[in-house]
Amino acid sequence: MKKLIMLSLGKKTSDYLAIQLEKVFGEFTTIEAYSMEDEFDFNIEDSLLVLSSTGLIEMDPRLEKLIANGLDYVEARRVINHNYISELLNLPKGTDVLLVNDREDTACECIEQLKALGINHINYFPYYPDIESYPKKDIAVTVGEPQLVPEDVKQIIDIKIRQHDIITLSEIAKKLGLMEEMGNSFNFHYLQDIISLLYKVNTGAKELKITSNRLQTVANHMKNAIIYVNNNGNIILSNQEMYNLLGYENEEIVGENIENILPEIKKIKANSVDIIRINGKELFVTSDAICDKNSDNGIIYTFEKREEIEKSEYEIRRRTTKAISTKLYTFDDIVYESREMKRLIDKVKAFSKTDSTILIQGESGTGKELIAQAIHSESKRSDGPFVPVNFAAMPMNLIESELFGYEEGAFTGAKKGGKRGLFEEAHGGTIFLDEIGDASLEFQCSLLRVIQERQVRRVGGYKEIPIDVRIIAATNRDLMEEIKKGNFRADLYYRLNVLPVRVLGLRERKSDIWLLSKYFLTKYSNGKITSLDEILDEEAINELFNYSWPGNVRQLENAMEYIVCIGNKNKKLDKTELPEYIKDNFHREEDSLIGEVLGEDMIWVLSQLLESEGLGRRHLAELAEKQNIPLTEGQIRSLLNNAQSLGLVESNIGRKGTILTEKGNELIYSLK
Repeated sequence: MKKLIMLSLGKKTSDYLAIQLEKVFGEFTTIEAYSMEDEFDFNIEDSLLVLSSTGLIEMDPRLEKLIANGLDYVEARRVINHNYISELLNLPKGTDVLLVNDREDTACECIEQLKALGINHINYFPYYPDIESYPKKDIAVTVGEPQLVPEDVKQIIDIKIRQHDIITLSEIAKKLGLMEEMGNSFNFHYLQDIISLLYKVNTGAKELKITSNRLQTVANHMKNAIIYVNNNGNIILSNQEMYNLLGYENEEIVGENIENILPEIKKIKANSVDIIRINGKELFVTSDAICDKNSDNGIIYTFEKREEIEKSEYEIRRRTTKAISTKLYTFDDIVYESREMKRLIDKVKAFSKTDSTILIQGESGTGKELIAQAIHSESKRSDGPFVPVNFAAMPMNLIESELFGYEEGAFTGAKKGGKRGLFEEAHGGTIFLDEIGDASLEFQCSLLRVIQERQVRRVGGYKEIPIDVRIIAATNRDLMEEIKKGNFRADLYYRLNVLPVRVLGLRERKSDIWLLSKYFLTKYSNGKITSLDEILDEEAINELFNYSWPGNVRQLENAMEYIVCIGNKNKKLDKTELPEYIKDNFHREEDSLIGEVLGEDMIWVLSQLLESEGLGRRHLAELAEKQNIPLTEGQIRSLLNNAQSLGLVESNIGRKGTILTEKGNELIYSLK
């Protein structure tokens, strides 16, 4: 957006007018103040020039050249600041005063504006620098230029620098493309100012056409309907939007009593917000009581359509979520060095540039939401909201009301006024449907309709609400398998799987283990430990790399936090001090090796003995035959002899037969 350049003849005036612009437009752009004595070092393509008055362009050839080269500009119309005219009103009728300003034309313009406001009971004489002659007067009135007042003047009345009028501010807003975004914020402010002004000046000034036209211009600029009434309920002001709402064309309502025009207004209390219906339209009514010593007491009623409020709410949500969205992960936050991850990230970055639906599949702990946030941060929707929804954590009986919203009275416990759903919250941004594989079939049908039509209907409602969202879904389930089992709709799968992303498990990118470990060690030790070999011996490090990491990066992070907590500066940890799930893994590997050495037949024989109180060779041979195990009685005898030599079994005479020793029991249990 272009920045505003405030330019005036003098620095003081320019600074004052820039402050006024800052109050109105400071939220949206930057404002810089220049005087005609300054170098014009601003970029004309990036600037909108606001001239304090007409005639400045002809005064400086630099300006003529900049405007000829395409500099956009607004010539300001300025009005008397009515907050400072009280002292003038107290002057006796017929008092002579000098009107002091920096130029002849602006001094004369100020005189005309004061007269137009009804302050015409005094006699004005213009005064400005280099004036050839002027009448000597005891009183001088100046608009913020007391340093220009002649030294022989006895009394100075400073009514301060004239301010931009509402027409000028509207023209600036239009050129910046802000009329719709700013809504009625400055219009309503100036409306109250002008109403106060009407009652500050004398009775005759209220009838003046210039003031009346300016007041009506402000009112008609407002998108909302407004009515201002005095304490008797008589209408003092209305605007065109109010006439349109009432269905009036040529009928005048100013001067009429509000209850004759709008009987529904009786129930609206002062300084409150309520809802009424006018000609079948539901409207929110805000009443603001005016209690000002400078004006007649009364009430301003503002009527706002529900649709306009919803648009404003969308804008509020967009602005409030902007700060949140800046905290989301980006691709720069993803730690990797492997070629496999680089190929994946390059592909996902390309996906980010589109608005197509993405399905992210991968095991738990691989960082699916991190990838989703990075996609959003890289996309054209990055200034919009990122709304995550976890189907695994949300009760299915609440899912529709949470995602689609609900109307008032839709069900027991529904909030008054209803509630917007998460799809509406995500309007203009991205909605992340995490663990989509856990969604019920019934809800999958509703979700399919939303994806196809890009509009939602609240629970208990009839109106379709358009939504503009980018959908990213994620799951750790194999959705093709879920489709075969009848747990997931094929048509929804193909709607979601427009741009497929499979996030790699840590065992598929083992070269990243070292880098990720360094990152997490540094994080949890506050920079005191930056490498695995500072805290683990070589054997323990090898175990980390040999481990399969079923919990992926999340599990590795937990392991590094554990290692930092139990670490000792004086001694490196060995493999026996690693987390239990890693130790269990290499014990299982050792047991697996023992199993391979013993062989399947030996393990079968020992397992049969474990489940009995002793068996003979013949009985074992019968069990083998029943279980289709190809072992003869002679082979079983040989196996038992080998087991006895290893201390795994012992033979007994009689019916007790062969039994497992304590060592044999431990071995078989470890292999199970």
